[in-house]
Amino acid sequence: MLGKAKTTVTSTFAESERKKGGRPKKPEGEHAKENRFATYFSPSELAIVESAANSYGMTVGKFIKMATVRMARLEK
Repeated sequence: MLGKAKTTVTSTFAESERKKGGRPKKPEGEHAKENRFATYFSPSELAIVESAANSYGMTVGKFIKMATVRMARLEK
């Protein structure tokens, strides 16, 4: 009575999710993360920051973070 050899499953979580079709993407809530900066900037300032971020291919949040790091370096 010889049985089959056990096969070990070594797929990663990402591979198993890909096989299932992946996780469903959450609908964008009108760029909720981007709109949080509207409390800190006027509409015209926000438009300038958005266009600058787009020219670098970044989100507004990443652009602001990069700018604050650069400003901190300049102040040293």
